[in-house]
Amino acid sequence: RIWIYIIIYIAIYMKIVDAKTYILDIPVDTIKDSQYTVNKINLIVLKLSTDDGIDGYGYNWNTASGMDLPYKMFNKYIKNVIIGEDPFMRLKIMDKITNVNNFGWDPRLGINGLGVYILSMVDMALWDILCKKMDMPLYKVLGAKSDIVEAYNTHGGWLSWPLDKLVENAMELKNEGYNSIKIKVGSKNTDDDYERIKAVRNAVGNKMKIMIDANTKWDLETAIMMSNKLYEFNIYWLEEPLNSLDVRSHKILREKSRIPIALGESLNNEYIFRDYIINNAVDIIQVDATKVSGITEWLKIANLAEAFGINVYPHTNIQQPLHAQLVLSVKNGRMVEHVPWLLDVWKYPLKPENGYFHLNNIKGAGTEIKETAIEKYSVKKLL
Repeated sequence: RIWIYIIIYIAIYMKIVDAKTYILDIPVDTIKDSQYTVNKINLIVLKLSTDDGIDGYGYNWNTASGMDLPYKMFNKYIKNVIIGEDPFMRLKIMDKITNVNNFGWDPRLGINGLGVYILSMVDMALWDILCKKMDMPLYKVLGAKSDIVEAYNTHGGWLSWPLDKLVENAMELKNEGYNSIKIKVGSKNTDDDYERIKAVRNAVGNKMKIMIDANTKWDLETAIMMSNKLYEFNIYWLEEPLNSLDVRSHKILREKSRIPIALGESLNNEYIFRDYIINNAVDIIQVDATKVSGITEWLKIANLAEAFGINVYPHTNIQQPLHAQLVLSVKNGRMVEHVPWLLDVWKYPLKPENGYFHLNNIKGAGTEIKETAIEKYSVKKLL
């Protein structure tokens, strides 16, 4: 009988034998919101290899640059800490990382700062290994409610689009089957925002959901004024109207606004989400796994929101293969954002069909990057 236990142990025991990191610069359409001009995605990719021949992938990203910093930190301080560890002992590994030079709890480097980039991509890679070992996609490992989820499109609503192109894009998306679109606001002149939303609503009709996103551009007075001014257009949510760390002002805004308030992409840990929720300062949570130390933390925050009756519409942008699975794995998960970038980068890309993502062909955690993409876009590589 002892041999049976030994065989079972060998079958399930694994260890991490290598960790490679890559930095990719991926050109995208030049667009603008109220804060930034974007023309590329700066992506850091982590590939954890096991003695069982399974590779787990994690990543993080920015819309400008900066991924060289977590790249250097990981390879100098973190890589050797996780080599030799059992990838199924996820919490043990994360604790080891956070204890490196107080890495996890230093406010400049840990869960509020640079360290979240590393914690996120390690956690993702560990989940990817688990899913591949089980030969199941993440959403099935987590016990999902479906394999289909509604998509909403952000790519048609950038501030850089002139009014005629904005309306044209909205109509194209409607004809493609989308029921929901997001439009950027935060123009220098708020009257321009009003005219843009008015034109889109008149074009697409009353049934289509329209969300608006200020990318933290407004002050409280402007946000109150605009939320009530734009209410007539049946806005589904107002996203990131104010500085995302200002819980008090969001509470005041939520009390005075007739449009639901959404935020989360700029929040980095469960504690700030908790403060928003218990202070009744938010209606919709947009938690992003790359910003909150990975999949494990994402699930904790989503479950916390559910306990308070708050739904989750994650900040996704380029990350549909991961976040579509997460949304389907929690009761309060709803729509998934779509921007049609990096479709040649993901091993299992997702493209909406008639306004919905279908996950039937996805594998692992949805975090794997094509080797051809690494070769094509890599600017730094650890061999």
